[in-house]
Amino acid sequence: MDTHRYAQMLGRLGGLSRARRLAPDERRRIASLGGLARSLARHAVRRVELNFRSLEAVTVLRKAGITPHGQ
Repeated sequence: MDTHRYAQMLGRLGGLSRARRLAPDERRRIASLGGLARSLARHAVRRVELNFRSLEAVTVLRKAGITPHGQ
């Protein structure tokens, strides 16, 4: 018996049952919130990657003896 697969099926049934009870406007609002959360997560990943690239550039410059603002 694959309990993971059964849990997935039961969860899906519960989600579909809940969706049928909701008004179309409420389903649309929930879907919009999900899209917003995914978008914000993608932007967060980009910011983290940019921060690491910036840190790497600063490290290279420091090793070369170059300091910001002539310090």
